[in-house]
Amino acid sequence: RTLPVAPLGEPTPWPRFRFQIGGGRVAVSDALSEEDRAGMATNTAVPLLPYLMQDNYTRGRRPERLPTVGIENAFLRAVVYPSSGGRLMSLYDKVQRRELLFDNPVFQPANLAIRNAWFSGGVEWNGPLYGHSLLTCSPVFAGRVETPRGALMRLYEFDRALETTWQVDLFLPKGEGRLWVHVKAINPNDHDVNFYWWTNIAVPMRSDTRVFAPADYALSHEAAGNLRLTFPVFDGFDGSYPSRYPYAKSVFFRKPGRTHAWSAYADGEGRGMSHVSTATLSGRKFFTWGTGRGGKRWMDFLSEDGKGDYLEIQGGVTPTQLQTRPLKAGGIIEWTECLSPFGMDAKVAHDGNYSAACKAAEQVVDQKVSLAALQEMDAFLKTQADTPVQAVLAHGSGWGMLHEKRTGKRISAGLAFETALGGEERPWDELLTSGTFSEETLKRLPRSFNVSPGWMSVLRDSMKAKGVTWLHHLHLGVGQMESGAFDEARKSFDASIALKANAAAYRNLALLSERGGDPDGAQGAYSKAWKLCGGDQNLAVEFCAFLVKHKRSAAFQTFVELLPPAVAAHERIQLMLAQGALSRGDYLVVRRLLQREFCTIREGEVSLSELWFASYLQEAAKRKGGVLTESEKQDIMAANPPPRVIDFRMK
Repeated sequence: RTLPVAPLGEPTPWPRFRFQIGGGRVAVSDALSEEDRAGMATNTAVPLLPYLMQDNYTRGRRPERLPTVGIENAFLRAVVYPSSGGRLMSLYDKVQRRELLFDNPVFQPANLAIRNAWFSGGVEWNGPLYGHSLLTCSPVFAGRVETPRGALMRLYEFDRALETTWQVDLFLPKGEGRLWVHVKAINPNDHDVNFYWWTNIAVPMRSDTRVFAPADYALSHEAAGNLRLTFPVFDGFDGSYPSRYPYAKSVFFRKPGRTHAWSAYADGEGRGMSHVSTATLSGRKFFTWGTGRGGKRWMDFLSEDGKGDYLEIQGGVTPTQLQTRPLKAGGIIEWTECLSPFGMDAKVAHDGNYSAACKAAEQVVDQKVSLAALQEMDAFLKTQADTPVQAVLAHGSGWGMLHEKRTGKRISAGLAFETALGGEERPWDELLTSGTFSEETLKRLPRSFNVSPGWMSVLRDSMKAKGVTWLHHLHLGVGQMESGAFDEARKSFDASIALKANAAAYRNLALLSERGGDPDGAQGAYSKAWKLCGGDQNLAVEFCAFLVKHKRSAAFQTFVELLPPAVAAHERIQLMLAQGALSRGDYLVVRRLLQREFCTIREGEVSLSELWFASYLQEAAKRKGGVLTESEKQDIMAANPPPRVIDFRMK
């Protein structure tokens, strides 16, 4: 496909440790059932390592060709982006000549995923950790598998966070308008893991789009936890219509015990798509940005103006997204889903009685995808899940291959991880092959890290057998720091620097010094890291944030003035300059610096609009010579709304 693409850029080379990751504590309401609380997370923070942040994209879209893999019959055509998490971007109904999914006309990353970069549209295979997938903007494998009923497409990858694998088999039988999806995850470890999965399906949202799913009750996903919700009518409107929300909202449909889980959407003509699954994927949810000023901005920000409206219908292995379920050592979890065109009488679909409309929709779903058909296809696809891939159509990473090489065990006969190794994997292959890092590898800073006990053992074995290098100490320190062994990590970074002064070790020492209450030591370490890093903009942003956080205004100003112009122009540095201008009372400078598009604003972040309002409120208070009343504040804010490009308020 050729479409406007914002380049993703290289991952940030500086590891982000778990102690750096913010996240709110999850409040568990007494009103929740035992099932609704099982496996509940205590905190929404998700550890990132061994993955690195993907935050070097831009808003500078240009026409590019994105590789695709497709599967098609006389009724449906499915298009997958293997280089972007295996996203099922399009499911086109050839009979009615309409797109069933939200097929985003652009590729534009934004800051919504665990690793930052995420894009809207299509079907996202969202696991095995809470939050948008670690691989949502990374290549995965795609292969063709021959079965007795025809070929299927297999998407798969090795997950480095839990050291598990997942596969998604897409099967479009000849002569039927249903796309079958079989998902299988394997835990090859000798310990249990907490497994998470939600299939996130983005579909077009019109003003008359309605969502259906059977429910005895609903839960609302709030920042602090899950709350019981009256559905569909609450806050004075019918919540089964996503376009009626003035704010962003997540709603979980709860009907415990069902074996035929489903949801669907229908537009004003009663046409849409259904999503049906076996009982393992029993969770059901829909998400809307709402059609308030901020919600509309987010949808257009992720796409093109006027073309970004979508909602999500989702299916998960737990009742809500704040929960996980155990996956035993050596265990497997699998289920089957079905995506198919949906159509019902428009008048019935939009009956004012939601319960009646939902029951009518369920009859249509049962006719199109009966429980018997679902169970029969599930049984068949289970028998094919370990069938070897006959042809690899797209390549993912080499980490699965290295895991099998390190452990000496094949994970699954159905998964072929053989691929050419890139710069991220090659140093770790050197440890497995020759026992130490090559001279070429030792000449440059690392582009990847491993922190699991298995890889730490490989590293230590190499140090004993082949001797230590600055890179051994660095990697060992990263693993120690991630595990909370901070004193040992400091010794490892000092040992790394003793063998070779390097920016990575100094940067990590800066983090340790700051954490230990020594900002002077941290600033000194950051300065040394900056001199050695080659002008990396990511380190410049981090150093600037440190100086601003610790109110070292003069040092911050001097550092920015000495930066190369291209680095100083980074949006996060410009935002910090705007915050400094506000503290000095340079209100016009604040507003001038905010008159631009910022591409890495986090979902839920309102720093831009708050800074805009603060410039007017502080200016008015200074002019008044006293504290503003609440009424005065509201009047000033109403009279000075932020420019649309910086208004991401979802409430």
